[in-house]
Amino acid sequence: MLSPNQAGFRQGRSTCDQVVALTTFIENGFQKNLKTGSIFLDLTAAYDTVWHIGLFVKLSRWLPRWVVLAVELLLRNRRFRVHFDDHVSAWRTQTNGLPQGSVLAPTLFNLYTNDLPDTLSRKFVYADDICCSLQAESFAELEEGLNADAVALADYCRLWRLIPSTAKTVSSLFHLHNKSAKRELNIFLNGQRIKHDATPVYLGVTLDRTLSYKQHLTKTAAKIKTRNNLLQKLTGTSWGASAHTLRSSAMALCWSVAEYCAPVWSRSSHTGLVDTRLNDSMRIITGSLRPTPLAWLPVLANIPPPTIRRDALAASFAASVVGREELPLHADLAHHPPLRLTSRNPIWQSPHDVDVNIKWREKWEANPPTGAYLIDDPTSQVPGFDLPRREWVSLNRYRTGVGRCFHNLHKWGYSDSPSCKCGALQTMAHIVNDCPSHVLRVA
Repeated sequence: MLSPNQAGFRQGRSTCDQVVALTTFIENGFQKNLKTGSIFLDLTAAYDTVWHIGLFVKLSRWLPRWVVLAVELLLRNRRFRVHFDDHVSAWRTQTNGLPQGSVLAPTLFNLYTNDLPDTLSRKFVYADDICCSLQAESFAELEEGLNADAVALADYCRLWRLIPSTAKTVSSLFHLHNKSAKRELNIFLNGQRIKHDATPVYLGVTLDRTLSYKQHLTKTAAKIKTRNNLLQKLTGTSWGASAHTLRSSAMALCWSVAEYCAPVWSRSSHTGLVDTRLNDSMRIITGSLRPTPLAWLPVLANIPPPTIRRDALAASFAASVVGREELPLHADLAHHPPLRLTSRNPIWQSPHDVDVNIKWREKWEANPPTGAYLIDDPTSQVPGFDLPRREWVSLNRYRTGVGRCFHNLHKWGYSDSPSCKCGALQTMAHIVNDCPSHVLRVA
């Protein structure tokens, strides 16, 4: 019964679905040389303003009477009063609003807003987050169409007692015409011009005029940096957490943020902003120093390289859409326009099958770092994960050849000579394999 445009709180749907659907719609417009205008409608206290009588009327259109009566039992005679110091107000009966925390509340809200009016623009809805996007060749056409849709939405909200927020509702433009980069749309809602936002946030993803995602990735990198600071607190020299604990903590704190809606922005040219912070996370897990070759970090931390993980997420998402013809996104991916702009990299160009381990091995073998002979399979967990923090860090520095030896200290400007006491060049390999004094000490 629910509209396919609604993705909120539905099985097999997620916030990523709607963000990918919106950005793919915009990308396809770029390929057609069309401009895209959008209204991001914000409802004030959306769940708290659901009109009970209106909800019962709508439910009675689709559901048996006993279901409507059951919902009425849930909502009727709900009362509240206010305590302030020694004063208590009279009891008031609620005639609108859905119970906070109720399992049924999200579904009831979806049913309440299921009959959103037909609009010239395409709707992308996730619960109470509503985006209306329209494509045209000129800005004037966009303003005319979106203003008509704004009137229809305002009338609908007025009829069903929903309250659109003119302060938080914004309009945005997406196009590749740099001469019109500062152009704004004049869209009116309930007689007031809504604010134009060049970088709107939709379901946690910051968009921009050309879909470069630079602002979003900058914000994401800043979040990861803050969480790396928390992770660093667990790495004391003598009492530091084990590699298993640090890896689990990093996946929960850092990778969860870094990979949110990755299929949307994984093809951006600014992903290095996030990768830099994730490399810092892997250095914390492994105790590796900054000059350590980057290829070593995923192997020692036992986490696939960020680029490969993102490619796999995008491929998995694209594969999940295949065969689901009821989704509006399916048509955008299956019947996309010809690739007019070769500099763009829309999601429908991504491969639909990415094996993380195979890609990881290929990348490792194509450019093996110093000491790669010590690793049989980069995708397997390296020995030593269960060692105490101090031994684990020392082991990794010997593996990678990047540690506190005179050769490295001299190169970094911390030692006058790169030579060992025995007269040879003191590298990490020399300390372990060749230096007489160190070999005797170990023996």
